[in-house]
Amino acid sequence: MGGLPDKGGIALIIHTLIYRFADSVADRDRERFFTELRAAAYKSGLVKDFGYGAHYLLPVDEQSRGMTGNAIAQFACADLPTLRKFSELPVVHDLLARWRSKVDYEAAYANHDVLLTAGTTGGNPMHHTEHTVTVDAPVDVVWPVLVDVEGYARIFPPTQQVTILEESPEHQIARLVVDVNGVIQTWVSRRDIDVQRKVIGYRQLEHAPMMGHMGGEWRALALGEDRTQLVLTHDFKPREPVDGKVAGTYTYEEADEMIKAAVERNSVADLGAVKIEAERLAAGERAA
Repeated sequence: MGGLPDKGGIALIIHTLIYRFADSVADRDRERFFTELRAAAYKSGLVKDFGYGAHYLLPVDEQSRGMTGNAIAQFACADLPTLRKFSELPVVHDLLARWRSKVDYEAAYANHDVLLTAGTTGGNPMHHTEHTVTVDAPVDVVWPVLVDVEGYARIFPPTQQVTILEESPEHQIARLVVDVNGVIQTWVSRRDIDVQRKVIGYRQLEHAPMMGHMGGEWRALALGEDRTQLVLTHDFKPREPVDGKVAGTYTYEEADEMIKAAVERNSVADLGAVKIEAERLAAGERAA
């Protein structure tokens, strides 16, 4: 079973997972589970694409035999040996064991060729980037800067406005208005906040015009009492072209290069902005 070609002419093997989460599992925990699984997949360098979503229940499902899922995930690898290598990674086993101990769910899966060949499977790869900076401030000073999404309009120059649409101690949904290369754009992002691990997983729910997928993580890792390693990751790809154009203007290759350049530029700028703000706050605390 070697995989059928995708639209780019590359053979793929697909891993499909059907989940049934117990009614007691909160939506925010389900979202965080998939966010962490997606991050592990892309960070491995073995997974070419990853997606997840809800099952749409039909009336007939109530009478069906066997397990009817309420969520589904799917990812693609280059071939079966690559899929096997990913499945045997300790980080994957650790992640699943940790979540098995936290939430109640059942899962079924299948490994298979690309089955849809009528242009529905989206053959363009996802990009994964990781940027980091060391902050001369305690993690307990850095972390509130990351959580204060409304403050991004103050410390990130391109961000014009942030409006929180929904919020709990463990998640935020916010609309951002951002100057992107001189053009004002807006999108809605969900942020899942893991206070214990000091990780914020984010993904766009309503995309910017050129974006097909955008997600990633902020991570704050303590380096002793007075220093923090700050990590920012992105998983992204452009929107699929319509009539050969993305957002009605650019070829896929042009949009891809523009987004990659913006991610590189903004990652460095955003990390630098958090570093400056956290070190300013830490200096103020020391002076007091």
